[in-house]
Amino acid sequence: MEEAINFESILIISVLAFITPLFINSFKKIKIPFVVGEIFIGLIFGKSFLNLVHEDVWIVFLSNLGLAYLMFLSGLEIDFNQFKSDENGNKTAKTLLICFVMLIISLIVSYGISIYFVKVGIIKDVFFSTFLLTATAPGLLVPLLKERNLLDSDYGQTLLIFSLFCEFVCLIAITILSTIIDSGLSYKNFLFTILIVLSYVIYRFIKKSIKKFRFSIENFKGLHIEVRAAFALIIILVSVSHALGAEIVMGSFLAGVIFSLISGYNREDLKEKLDIIGYGFLIPIFFIQLGVNLDIKTIFNDVKMLAFIPLLLIAFYVVKLFASLLLSLLFGTNKAISGGFILSSQLSLMIVGLQIAYSLNVISDSVYTLFIVTTIMSCFIFPILFDKIFKYDGIATKKSSALDKICIRERVLTNSNLVDKPLKEIKFPPSCRIVMIMRGSEEILPNGETILRKGDILLLAGIKSNEGEMLDMVTRTII
Repeated sequence: MEEAINFESILIISVLAFITPLFINSFKKIKIPFVVGEIFIGLIFGKSFLNLVHEDVWIVFLSNLGLAYLMFLSGLEIDFNQFKSDENGNKTAKTLLICFVMLIISLIVSYGISIYFVKVGIIKDVFFSTFLLTATAPGLLVPLLKERNLLDSDYGQTLLIFSLFCEFVCLIAITILSTIIDSGLSYKNFLFTILIVLSYVIYRFIKKSIKKFRFSIENFKGLHIEVRAAFALIIILVSVSHALGAEIVMGSFLAGVIFSLISGYNREDLKEKLDIIGYGFLIPIFFIQLGVNLDIKTIFNDVKMLAFIPLLLIAFYVVKLFASLLLSLLFGTNKAISGGFILSSQLSLMIVGLQIAYSLNVISDSVYTLFIVTTIMSCFIFPILFDKIFKYDGIATKKSSALDKICIRERVLTNSNLVDKPLKEIKFPPSCRIVMIMRGSEEILPNGETILRKGDILLLAGIKSNEGEMLDMVTRTII
């Protein structure tokens, strides 16, 4: 029988996805991550309070696709150029070694804390808890570092590399553990290696045929063939993951890694296109639906659970603090202690692991809610503590190449204030220009006398620091 679509719930979620960023931006003095706001809004309209949103097969599908897409974008965040030689031809072996040792320390500390958690009945499996606590959130770390102008520094890149180490190791470990808990120890627990091998084969195939793809991409102008390729690859690897009994997030993460490897200098342009679909549609549905499904009343039914919230927050920080102390060898004590705070902010992999643990009955309903609430609080509390403690002295950003400093974008002219004006009368942001105008089938190389028309497709070029101002100027809608 065909499942009926619950249009009321989809309508509510769509409206919430739109208004939540507007609501978050109204807080000028406090920076609240948007995903935290989305989960919080889901809490209000879900089981915990108003109970206005109800699941159906389509909402579940879109939510799961949003989760897969989130892990895909996490894989895409990996910049493999950071693992190449530096300007002097020396390998970044010291940084990689320190990050690896930090991972080992995190696992040891997590294991000790997990033994205690099992004894007090918070979680049933020591090893699952170990990898949950070791997990990091590079998808959250990247925007946090970007906002603070730290992402391109040696300090920021070291934090990111460690975060990626943790994510990859913990994702594989959780995949293995989930199959062991579900069906016992057998060869099936390691079928995920077929997925890794297949991913490598796909990568090599794309790598060899990339020149042909780039040559023929002009034949698909306006069809965004690279976005279609991304979704095709996600579905292929997710389907293989499901068939092998592995977690589907493993397949989508590997799809992101493949795209990061093959994108090269087009990586930022590709990320921009893919981010539109992800953060504009699918990912908000996942986080809002996550909040909808939470029932925080289960925590209040057991008052002792409330006492575990500060304990969990401390555990999150302690795991990363002992590891981040190694950063004092490179950046000093202040940077090491501060790094522990920003690395303690949990998100995607923690939530994925919790959902897996809950489905396997490794944690109870109330503990699941407890962990999710604590995870949300970590996204809010730890970045604030980082800002309070961190000192910017001695932080030097890496020198950017010319390709890193410029950007080229294609946009349709929608600002009516620019229509019917010659270019010489328009004051563009510094070092930003219109280098070509596409008007119907006509391609125009503009000069000062060229007049803009409504619906013109503009090829924009300029320095990256003024990119936002330039795009806003061209696409602003005047009401």
